[in-house]
Amino acid sequence: MLLTTNINKQDTWGTAVRYESPKGKKWFNAKTGRKIYIEPVALNYIQVLNGYDQHQVCKGIEDLARVPAPMDGLVNQQNPAFFKGKQASATVFNFLIKYSVTSELIIVSRVNLDSVVTGQKAGGIGETHSLYSINKVNAELTFSASSNFNDVRELEAAWDVGPAITKVKTEHAAVNGMLNPLRKAAWLMGVHAESAYPADQIDKYTLFHNPSEGGRADFFESVKDNLGVTTPLAEHLAAVLLDVQQSGDAVNWVVHSQGGIIFTQAVAHHLKRYPNARLDKNTVAFHAGGNNKKKTDKLLRRAGISKAAPDNDNPFDMVPNLAGRNDMGLSAVKRSLQFAGKVMGGDDDSATESPHTLPFISLEAYRGFLLMAKDYKSAERVQEYMNKQTTK
Repeated sequence: MLLTTNINKQDTWGTAVRYESPKGKKWFNAKTGRKIYIEPVALNYIQVLNGYDQHQVCKGIEDLARVPAPMDGLVNQQNPAFFKGKQASATVFNFLIKYSVTSELIIVSRVNLDSVVTGQKAGGIGETHSLYSINKVNAELTFSASSNFNDVRELEAAWDVGPAITKVKTEHAAVNGMLNPLRKAAWLMGVHAESAYPADQIDKYTLFHNPSEGGRADFFESVKDNLGVTTPLAEHLAAVLLDVQQSGDAVNWVVHSQGGIIFTQAVAHHLKRYPNARLDKNTVAFHAGGNNKKKTDKLLRRAGISKAAPDNDNPFDMVPNLAGRNDMGLSAVKRSLQFAGKVMGGDDDSATESPHTLPFISLEAYRGFLLMAKDYKSAERVQEYMNKQTTK
């Protein structure tokens, strides 16, 4: 629900108007005796945020009036010019709220994304889920069946991380999987976007960054969404999908690994809240998704979301096979376990050896990557599987 304010000419303070919650309630804290007023520039900023971001900001604003005495923003008691509160700031989720406090008022002057909170962090530790503008800086670098190890390493510098943003304004967008700090997610999902939409010349896209909190935390986060327990990530993405719908501009998504789980649960969360609100301005391609395909397809049909292409999975990838419970046959389980180490990866492994990390091109291409890595045993297993498929 978007924030609305019925401006009462008698209920203003200077240029600030009385703050109303998204439910239309004029906010007043009886305990502290403080009312909240908000300047037009801050109000206009909040009004166009997606529902998730707006809820976080509004909750933060209301919390300002709950604290007994926020000393960093309270008027100097020795100079009690009643309505001359000191300027202060508060960080709420990804946003910085500028405000002043008096004994009876909170006046919010500005709200913006907080550049200290958002953006890249050392080792990816402390990164937040947010939208980012990603630009391709080397159009010549692409991933194909003929790529070698050096080509893949160079891809890491082909995409540049821009600032955090609040809206998807590009034709393409992506959600990354687990264990991807922002820098890695930016280039990897650029590669996946190009693979998912090969007819498009993608020079920029919007990343919905799924930050990593470590292997164990990311795993349990995935389990929650797969079990239908909506995480903040899925709730946030649901609001972004609805915002895309309301904008009227079509967006082509690609989601990878845990991103498939988050996207599926985001659609489920949206349908639970808004059963009749379609999301057909969104199109999606699933790459190595950990989501269950039958469940996902049912939800996508209800929401009106089209798939850009059939799901793109390597048959040796344990994530769609086992985590997504899409192929639990004995042969699939055996294949998945044999290549599990390559999915987990190691410091000396190339991403091309993994059946999961980079876009799946073909079994022949994957076999070639394994031969290039001199893993002849794994290449032989892929060849044996290919032979069995041709005799069926």
